[in-house]
Amino acid sequence: MEFITIIAALALVLVAFFILKKKDKKKYKDIDLPIPDTRRTDLLYGYYSSLDRTFDQVKDHVNLFWYSNFFGRDKLIEIMKSTDNMRFVVDLAPMVQRKEGGKGVFLETAEQELKIFFDALKDNGVLHKVSYLYPIDEPNLFVKNAEEHKKMVQAVQNVRMQYKELNRAKLACVYGRGKPFWNIEMYDVVGVDDYDQKSEVLTIGEHARLLKEKNWNQTTFLVPGAAFGQNPNPFVAYALLNPTEVEAVVPFIWFDDPDHKDVPYTGLEAQSEEQQALWRKAGNICLNKE
Repeated sequence: MEFITIIAALALVLVAFFILKKKDKKKYKDIDLPIPDTRRTDLLYGYYSSLDRTFDQVKDHVNLFWYSNFFGRDKLIEIMKSTDNMRFVVDLAPMVQRKEGGKGVFLETAEQELKIFFDALKDNGVLHKVSYLYPIDEPNLFVKNAEEHKKMVQAVQNVRMQYKELNRAKLACVYGRGKPFWNIEMYDVVGVDDYDQKSEVLTIGEHARLLKEKNWNQTTFLVPGAAFGQNPNPFVAYALLNPTEVEAVVPFIWFDDPDHKDVPYTGLEAQSEEQQALWRKAGNICLNKE
């Protein structure tokens, strides 16, 4: 009888644990924020990351293209030469970090590696087209500690100063959710990933937390989860209504490739034409085409 009582008590504890755990996992809803008639001429729209085929698929409705080193530098240079109406983000992670125990640590030869990369773009006449320098993605999740992260950003800052073509290039970072925003003061533009949630993240979720911690003169990237079925309209509306805060809408993600999936999702590339059309329309609104 005593054994049965103990088992029953344990069962109640487990049930209570799972109920509390479920309650702790906040699920957001979409906010009621219609797209206004107001349009902007300075708002950027472009998908996080890319493969070599991505540019041709999205160039008709973006003005921001994100290079993540998933294809070669020569292809990037070719793309940059092909357009004068595109801003570019370049992810610099392979040049500033090495892995140690599964986490990123500062690469001692970072400044040399950065110079090699920047020199190649300069020699091909496209370095001035880089608008955003992106030292590393979600550093608060994938870098060993804040000090290692700081060294990476400092290396980028040091090398940027050596190229007049990068005078206007901004330092940008998208942080992972639920963790401290390491060294946030070092960036010009900041964002946070919470892309499997709905647009209430803007008002009570991670983006709202980011706004409390960023400096007054820092702008933001909005990162809606296109691959997770989020509705783009509240994010677009928020961007249009907050011109002094939002610099770009950066949906995650267009391409769909099993080699680059860290979470289960389906990129827009592999979604229905209806879903693709929804996000193309979002892009055209941001670009003041609709």
